[in-house]
Amino acid sequence: MRVRDLITAVDEFRGKLIEHRDLWSQSLSQPIPSFPVRNQKELEEQSHWLTRRLGALRPYIERFDKHWLMSHQATGSLWDTLDASVGLSQVSQVKGPSLRTVIEKLNTIAGKLETLEQDDEIPADPTKPLKAGLPADGLMLAYLDHLHPYIARGCGQLYRDGHYSQAVSESTKAVFQYLRDISGLSGDGAALAQAAFSLNRPVLAFSDCSDQTKKDEQVGFMEMLGAFAKGVRNPLAHTHGKQEEAQKAFEYIVLASLLCRRIDDAAPKVKHP
Repeated sequence: MRVRDLITAVDEFRGKLIEHRDLWSQSLSQPIPSFPVRNQKELEEQSHWLTRRLGALRPYIERFDKHWLMSHQATGSLWDTLDASVGLSQVSQVKGPSLRTVIEKLNTIAGKLETLEQDDEIPADPTKPLKAGLPADGLMLAYLDHLHPYIARGCGQLYRDGHYSQAVSESTKAVFQYLRDISGLSGDGAALAQAAFSLNRPVLAFSDCSDQTKKDEQVGFMEMLGAFAKGVRNPLAHTHGKQEEAQKAFEYIVLASLLCRRIDDAAPKVKHP
């Protein structure tokens, strides 16, 4: 449930609880009030609605306040204030304080909710963290500006305009153009990757390649670039007009961005306009 929707639900529940409190108070026996003696049907209808609504809201309510037990000072008996506030089985000495407590706490919870991002998702399971409520397409569009500048410049607007296949194609080409720019080498694809990152006098290196772990990193990235050319860029070049899903396209573009960042890690730092 989104934060804004939970605020509406909590406010509605609290408002109905106030109505229930008022009718319940007016219906008690006198002079010693214990149970309602009037308005039985109306109270039962209110209680029915409140009980069902509490069943739906309780997991969310307990995320923001876990303390709902109340005790009687004289007898030491314990009861759940949420259950007592919506039910009709408790005497006034229990239900009255429960109603006051729950109404006050719900107002506090609504105040806490108002401090959160209104589109954030609140899972029903209180053990799970809050989730950002921005839809996946919104997250992807927002992240485009945070891609590696060389990739963002070449394909960000294409993606925004819905040209997903072209955006992916341009991002794959950009990786190898960027590698040429940084290394000063010519060539393309796997051959270019091998020339740049080969263990035999590499032009670009992540380290001094003095042990097996460092050699594996160097060779692994070289092979990754070669696989990117063969498995992603080259097939795209021969499938003109192919439609691509927005999310898959975005993930290809993010991979291209990561490859450019790793090229930066192996090269002298450069400034991007």
